[in-house]
Amino acid sequence: MWRSQAETEGLALLVADNKAGYFGVTLDQRGKPKPYQAQVTRGGKAVHLGCFATAEEAALCVARSPEGQEA
Repeated sequence: MWRSQAETEGLALLVADNKAGYFGVTLDQRGKPKPYQAQVTRGGKAVHLGCFATAEEAALCVARSPEGQEA
């Protein structure tokens, strides 16, 4: 579902070698309803984009950010 949404928007979910499997996504709070955090670096500072139920949903949020589009 999230991959098709990304394709519809012309975005790419960037794969990374981390526990979440996506660039800018971390698995932070196991056991919580929204354990995946989306984060980018903007102007040298970490910017939290939100918490999500799935890694793919968080990756789509990162892909929609200017930093994700540049990557």
